[in-house]
Amino acid sequence: MIDRISTFLTNLADCLALMRRAAPRAFYLTIATNILAGLVPSVLVYIGAQLIAHMTGGNMLATVGGMIAAYVALSGFQDCLTTTSSFVVDTLRDAVRMSVKSDVNRAISTFSDLSIHEEKALRETAVLCESTGDSIGDLISHLYAVSLGCVMVVPVTLLTGSIAWWIPCVMLAGMTPLMIVRARGERASWDVQEQYASTFNELRILDRVLTQPEFAKDLRTYCMQPRLLDRWRTLYRAYLQTATSVRKRNALKLSGASLFASLCLAAPIYAIAAGFQDEKFAVAHLAVFLGALVQMRDALAAITYNFGDLLGVSFAVRPYRKLLSEHAAQARKNHREPPAQLPVACAGLDLRAVSFRYRNASHFALQSIDLCVPQGSAIAIVGDNGAGKSSLMKILVGFYHPNSGTIEHAISSTTAEVAGVFQDFAKFPLSVRDNLAAYDLDDCSLIDTLRAVGLDDLANHIDIPLTTEIEGGFDLSGGQWQRLAIARAILHADRSSLLVFDEPTSALDPESEAEIMQLILRAATGKTTFIVSHRLALTRFVDRIVVLEQGRIVEQGSHAALLEANGKYARMFHAQAQFYR
Repeated sequence: MIDRISTFLTNLADCLALMRRAAPRAFYLTIATNILAGLVPSVLVYIGAQLIAHMTGGNMLATVGGMIAAYVALSGFQDCLTTTSSFVVDTLRDAVRMSVKSDVNRAISTFSDLSIHEEKALRETAVLCESTGDSIGDLISHLYAVSLGCVMVVPVTLLTGSIAWWIPCVMLAGMTPLMIVRARGERASWDVQEQYASTFNELRILDRVLTQPEFAKDLRTYCMQPRLLDRWRTLYRAYLQTATSVRKRNALKLSGASLFASLCLAAPIYAIAAGFQDEKFAVAHLAVFLGALVQMRDALAAITYNFGDLLGVSFAVRPYRKLLSEHAAQARKNHREPPAQLPVACAGLDLRAVSFRYRNASHFALQSIDLCVPQGSAIAIVGDNGAGKSSLMKILVGFYHPNSGTIEHAISSTTAEVAGVFQDFAKFPLSVRDNLAAYDLDDCSLIDTLRAVGLDDLANHIDIPLTTEIEGGFDLSGGQWQRLAIARAILHADRSSLLVFDEPTSALDPESEAEIMQLILRAATGKTTFIVSHRLALTRFVDRIVVLEQGRIVEQGSHAALLEANGKYARMFHAQAQFYR
């Protein structure tokens, strides 16, 4: 129990700090309106009771005019507070949602490697974070209601306690089991959310496959909808079955606790009624009690029902906190001091005994890689599927760091100094300008590069969105998207010291392929360049060829030397060449 309370308080403290950081003015205004809104109802009850006492005491209407005016003024002030608090709470909620979403987007997009997308636990944390902003927004409403109830309880307790000290004690005791049951129920509900995090991730993937245009053609061609829809329903029903079972148990427990809370009101009501009949209490006391009873009931109900929801949504801050913590820890882990000066013979890039394994993988993707690349060299990486070519590219770029071994550069190895085309290059549903990501270059440079890669039509539409989901936008063919990715790399080549191209021409026709390859190599002049390609004819253009097999380097040398060696590369080359004879 103590651990749970400590966890809740920690979550709540994090949420409060987040609110204060997101919108400090709205945060403090919310506190002020909350306190005033909680005190005014009790003051109205007290003034109303005094007004009744004076009127039943035979005082003239003129003598109670001030009380009437105060009552009317406070009633109007209460209405103003209701409107103001709604505006302030909405402002705070929107600011927090924006702040949380901004933090989540920043953490995921700047995560120092790709494990946030490929490692199960981190990926599920990111999925849970997608709803954190909305959850904390809901938390603000529940926290406001709980705080309002707490503020209301204090003066109401004093009012009812002035009649009989035990009355507020009994009423509070009646609500305590309800609060405990509600809190446990919300914890159980959140446990279900965490239990099905992987299910939510799969549902999110199926949602995207079933609704997004990039899957539409194959989805319809192969009639995949019935099976995928059935899988979606099966997954969702499994979650609903568990969630419904938990909710039923919670509902039964809450019903019993609510009945107990209602029974606890019987004693105070009977005591006041008996006291009034025996003339121990005046009409004013009865008015105070009945008014306070309503206020107490509303306050405790606000605390009880919103506290459970408050507890539930407070758990949503945990994946958010975990994501930011993992982001910071990963940044510290991957921070490296500037490398020592490399030998002149290898003043570009030096890999020494580099091995790498993906998280939770049973085997190494790369094993004992030793590779010395002089500055400005063009290297082709070839091998069968699964040989480790793309993994090596990710290591070189810095998307992952090796489990063992060292990688030393003659320059800093930050991603800002790397450009290239990846096998699964991005097709941003944004404008041509955004896809080129060259915001500091003038339009002439963008247009010239687009024309150089054969995208003359796009050169005149650099601000048009490349998606049919936006009015006025249009989509590109596979080859056009690849040309655009190549243009992006060429524009950034001048400021980069390392270029990587993973199957950069796979979607191009043979005539265009040679032309684009020459363009890539011209842009790579003086740069350390790695090219992955299954089309071995392209390897004629590079300085050295490195052959990978099962994560190891098995051969390296020039095209002519490797053909003469009659090894793995020669067999691959001749296997392709036979189709062109």
